[in-house]
Amino acid sequence: MKNTLIGALALAAALALPQAQAAILTGTTGSNTVTDYSGAGLASFDLDLATFTPTTFSFVLEAGDLAGPLAFNALVRNLAGTALDEFSFTLNGIAFSAAGSVTPAFGTVGGVTSGAHTANVVFSAPEWAEFQFGNALAVPGAADWLLDTRGLRAGDTFTITAATATAAEVPEPSSALLAMTALLGMTAAYKRKRG
Repeated sequence: MKNTLIGALALAAALALPQAQAAILTGTTGSNTVTDYSGAGLASFDLDLATFTPTTFSFVLEAGDLAGPLAFNALVRNLAGTALDEFSFTLNGIAFSAAGSVTPAFGTVGGVTSGAHTANVVFSAPEWAEFQFGNALAVPGAADWLLDTRGLRAGDTFTITAATATAAEVPEPSSALLAMTALLGMTAAYKRKRG
């Protein structure tokens, strides 16, 4: 009886303590659907792309998030009906401290580049379904990206902007070559006229 009472009191005390949550999502912009899965030491969300318009996520840090790097992952589902050729995450108010993995469902990753505030994924075979940025589905061998919390305090805010690019948005090599040739022709004509 005494052990049961002590256990019940300990449980009541634990429930009464404020629970630390990680990087609380306070809002999003854009027309895509977002599901937040952030928890202690983790900024995590699903992003359902109905359109390829940018989506910005606003977060606020709590004290429990400052003990070390903050893990970051996202599951990006492509519901737009157009293949993803390129995707990027841009940070404001926080920086990447370590790169993680990128795992597409059907496409092929051609390359991942990252800096302090950006991570860019280029698909060599277009992705029509979804991809994991980090380890959103707890797949063995995959790793979350890490965000650097050094120098930040509880209550500080940061944003993550997710944006896409499709092949239609990138100039074809022949179009770029044509534009360059026209520019060189205009430069040569200008030089002939002047001299």
